Amino acid sequence: MRAKMMIVTGVLMMAASVFAQVEANTVEDEANVMRQARSADLWFEKWGFKMTRGVVNLATCWVELPRNVHVETMENPIVGPMKGLFKGLGLTVVRAAAGTMDVATFGTVDDTYTIYERYDFPYFAWQNWSQSER
Repeated sequence: MRAKMMIVTGVLMMAASVFAQVEANTVEDEANVMRQARSADLWFEKWGFKMTRGVVNLATCWVELPRNVHVETMENPIVGPMKGLFKGLGLTVVRAAAGTMDVATFGTVDDTYTIYERYDFPYFAWQNWSQSER
């Protein structure tokens, strides 16, 4: 019973000290805390998106094959199926590699040097479905 009282007293004292610190802050300090919270939220949001994008791209990289065969066949029915097959195989490997890198580096949120930004590569295989130029 005494241990419970000591734990409760310790928790209340910590809460009181935090409250006293918050009350003592100025408006500028509160604005700084809010800025830090927003940047942390953005970091977590980017982190989650990068992990999701990587997992989805690993799971759906195979969609590049039928998509490219379809698009290239619509543009040129003679050579299109073969061109689409090779282009689809290549982009399947590229999308799988990009997904692997997203999953492997999901804790870092710097997207400056990813294939998506540097080469205007769509985030997911189903985006820009009918466009040939990738």
